[in-house]
Amino acid sequence: MDILSDVLRVVRLSNAVFFTAEFSSPWALDSPNPELLASIVLPDAECMVLFHILTEGECFIFCKGHPTVTMEAGDVIIFPHGESHTMCSHPGAKATPMDAVLSQRSLDATPQVTFGGGGRKSRFICGYLNCDQRFKPLVSALPTMLVVRSSSDYAAVEAIDQNGARPAQVPRGSGTWLSTTLKFTINEAKFARPGNAAMLGRLTELMFVEILRQYMQQLLPGESGWLAGLNDFHVGKALRLMHANPAHDWTVSELAREAAISRSALAERFTQLIGESPMRYLAGWRVQLAKQMLRDGDSSIAEIASRVGYESEAAFNRAFKRGTGSPPASWRRGAASALFSAAALLLSSDPWTVLGFAGFSI
Repeated sequence: MDILSDVLRVVRLSNAVFFTAEFSSPWALDSPNPELLASIVLPDAECMVLFHILTEGECFIFCKGHPTVTMEAGDVIIFPHGESHTMCSHPGAKATPMDAVLSQRSLDATPQVTFGGGGRKSRFICGYLNCDQRFKPLVSALPTMLVVRSSSDYAAVEAIDQNGARPAQVPRGSGTWLSTTLKFTINEAKFARPGNAAMLGRLTELMFVEILRQYMQQLLPGESGWLAGLNDFHVGKALRLMHANPAHDWTVSELAREAAISRSALAERFTQLIGESPMRYLAGWRVQLAKQMLRDGDSSIAEIASRVGYESEAAFNRAFKRGTGSPPASWRRGAASALFSAAALLLSSDPWTVLGFAGFSI
């Protein structure tokens, strides 16, 4: 069982908003706080990931409580939690709110944002990846920033959080696929060919998944989080079992027996790495699966309850409401209403609005 693919399939990662930007020195932009940013560009997304690809020039990134990041042409910075940050041509430049600049967008097929004082130029590909569902174990496992340092034939992922920067510790050559994807993405952004937005959407989704894979591979022993749990022999086996058959009436004892570890040791190690007990994790994953079925299919509530491991519709209703705050029937109506609103906006003549809601699922 490929658990990362399983999770990405259910939460449905999409590229929803995309634009190119040209900033000329001196310039500085403050991003909004995550809640405000989401309300501006992706009001219906449960999870939003912000990224900038620097295609020309240089840039400084400041995020409160974190070390300063310097970017060069070909580098990528990803904010998995959408944290507020400042981008600038040089330290000390006076910052302008980013939402004020975005309101000056053009109506090109791929929107172009231009800002700055007319000096040396820095060019970016910017976007917002969204997930229809927020899978907290994965999101919580990611650092504040993921920075991709690229060269002519190689790219490496650097993790940055409040503890500082953690450079890549992976064998040389493992980042060649990522480097190639970045080259295709940058090249695609330079030419407004037919299908440009669709291609960029696909490429940036693939870029993000490859960055996740490379970051996961370079995690060191002793680190915690969902991705570290996948790498752990015993916890990873328990996770694969639950994802392979989520409707099974699993117990910690049965999982421990299958994972060749004692019950107490599995419970302790699972909680240490994942941040919650095995049974709590399983309950949360069942809710994620149920949300996907409610959103994408027409199965009855009783059928969905059975498919995700509940013997009665009443028990499923209680578990779903604990996990989401709403009973499944109400949640389904809300999801359908949001989908209808998005479809209506797709009929707008404003390409920016269309980009804001036309995600391409992987």
